[in-house]
Amino acid sequence: MTSNALVLTNLAATLFLTGLSWFLQIVHLPLLPSVDLASSRRRNTLLMAGPMLIELITAILLWTYGVALVLVVVIWLITFLRHIPLYRQLIRVYDPKVLRTLTIWSWIRTLCWTARAAIMFWIALRPPHI
Repeated sequence: MTSNALVLTNLAATLFLTGLSWFLQIVHLPLLPSVDLASSRRRNTLLMAGPMLIELITAILLWTYGVALVLVVVIWLITFLRHIPLYRQLIRVYDPKVLRTLTIWSWIRTLCWTARAAIMFWIALRPPHI
């Protein structure tokens, strides 16, 4: 895959995840107390897993854009070390304090994806190097 195709693929995955993250943050998380948490988590996982994997693989292949790769690593660390465990905790026993903590970590992920989107736009819009 050419560098331009990698950049555009990464940008597409990042934009999808950025928009989804904002939606989850603004619309979905406030509704968590009134939804089936286990079902919600499964649907979100199915929605995010593919694009996150595409974003990770293309970010690794574009490793020369270090800041963008670092943000992907931060997002994955937050996802696996904080987001998933907190969501599991909420599924077991709903606790407003856990939801607040999940919301804070989710904001960090959302801001990381927003920063990645801006960086990837900047990379994609730069003139090609020959």
